Amino acid sequence: MADSEKMLEDDLALLEESPTIYEKKSSDDLIEELSRHRTWKYTVLVFSISLTILISPLNVYITSLAGIDPEPGDIWSCVSEKCEYLTSANTSLLQEFPCDITEIVDGKTELVFGPSDIEWHLERTSFSVEFDLYCNVGSRPAQKTLLSSMYFPGALSGLIVGGFLFDNVGRQKVASVAYALSFLVHLATTFCHNFQLLLAIRFWAGFFEFVGTTGFYVLQLELMPASYRNYINGFAGIVWAAGYPIAAAVGYFVHDWNYMYLAAAILGILSRVHTFVFVMESPRFYLIKNDVKSAKKSFKALAALTTANLNLDKTEIIDAGKAKERQQNLKQQFMELIKYPSVLKETLLFMFLWFFIAMFFYGLNFGWSEIVPNRYLGYLFGGLGEFVAACITVPVIHKLGRRRAMIIFHSGAALVFLIAIPEVDLGNGWTLEGVCCLVCVTFIAASFAGIYLWTGELAPTSHRGFAYAAGSGAARVGSFLGPYIFNNLAPVTHRAVPFGIQSLASLLCAFAAFLLVETGDKEIACVPADVEARRKGYRYRI
Repeated sequence: MADSEKMLEDDLALLEESPTIYEKKSSDDLIEELSRHRTWKYTVLVFSISLTILISPLNVYITSLAGIDPEPGDIWSCVSEKCEYLTSANTSLLQEFPCDITEIVDGKTELVFGPSDIEWHLERTSFSVEFDLYCNVGSRPAQKTLLSSMYFPGALSGLIVGGFLFDNVGRQKVASVAYALSFLVHLATTFCHNFQLLLAIRFWAGFFEFVGTTGFYVLQLELMPASYRNYINGFAGIVWAAGYPIAAAVGYFVHDWNYMYLAAAILGILSRVHTFVFVMESPRFYLIKNDVKSAKKSFKALAALTTANLNLDKTEIIDAGKAKERQQNLKQQFMELIKYPSVLKETLLFMFLWFFIAMFFYGLNFGWSEIVPNRYLGYLFGGLGEFVAACITVPVIHKLGRRRAMIIFHSGAALVFLIAIPEVDLGNGWTLEGVCCLVCVTFIAASFAGIYLWTGELAPTSHRGFAYAAGSGAARVGSFLGPYIFNNLAPVTHRAVPFGIQSLASLLCAFAAFLLVETGDKEIACVPADVEARRKGYRYRI
């Protein structure tokens, strides 16, 4: 008996002296294992992040719905002595549309009746009427376009700041704060009755909305393995498309333009409140920060939503080893762009794609009131086109890969833009241009879904926030220019000019996609050296 106890003590001592045996796994391996053993809780968590963009179409296009112009036939009356005097001397003026009553002042065409001279009797309020933006006289069209486009300089500024914060503070923390501030900005617009203030609000709305949207998209991709990211992306596209009927409904049923913003604030917070409580930080972010303890804590929180049996205390996460020799900061990220030319090349190429895709996309979606007979119908058809695009994108990318799919989408858009050039009236207010634009939005939306997915896979984890900030930032410049090209270029040149420019740009985008690499069959890169290794020996093929 004594000998047995002695042997047991010796065995225990030996175990204590033995080094702990660690199992080596990458973050991709862990995410893959969690996904294989996922329960409905894990699935709901990941897919519910997409609900944060359900109200995004309303937030982006709300100026097109809240700034409806009066039309000939709408009732107006005089409120100033000037108007009373002129209309009493010439009663036929009361039957004319005020925008057509003009005079030449110092060689410029000016309206005879300003906003202080007349009062409109409309079924719904409009900031276009309140701020005197409804007549295509003088700088009014440019001011109204500026109000819509101001969203995108705000988004660009937000992405520059957000790109730094995503990679240094965290995806979840930054995105949650941004959405909370977006709610407050839209709520404040309920009380706005000043054009300059609305411009500022529009800027900050774009700032906070795109920080929140981009941050949660990055986080969502990092919680799923490569084999499922395409499906997540497709689901996000469907949610975005579902936002169009909501936007049309708010615009149609809410008759006060200030209350449209109130509706956007309420619907936005309701669709996002779950992310403040239930969504945890990406473990990949912690690994890039060399915070293995927090990364394992995040993995454990995810594992609790699955049936996976992970012994993380005895697992060495090899991603952390790759990041040990580097400091995660903006200076380091820029230095690595120079040190690793493949990262710089791919960053510039997808920035080029983001710029033009956004220019096409927002140019179309801010122009439905001019392209089709009814703006609400335009947004419904636009949403249908994007729903079809989301459904098509998933199987096409799954079958052909990211690279070939993007080449096809851009080539298709180039062809449709060319077909739209002839001026053909199809009757009932429809034109060949309108039909082509409804078809083209499907190709463009598919390209947008593709570049969102592709950027997250092309960029290493160390630069993913930076990459989305750079790409989406380039897109905001394109977004700003898009409405001007669609709405303002043709009248001063020829209707073929904007469509010709966009067709050529689409072909250039197809070539840019050809120069990038396929990522659907590869592990996600952790640091720039992984991107360089992925490019080694790469051969360009269709």
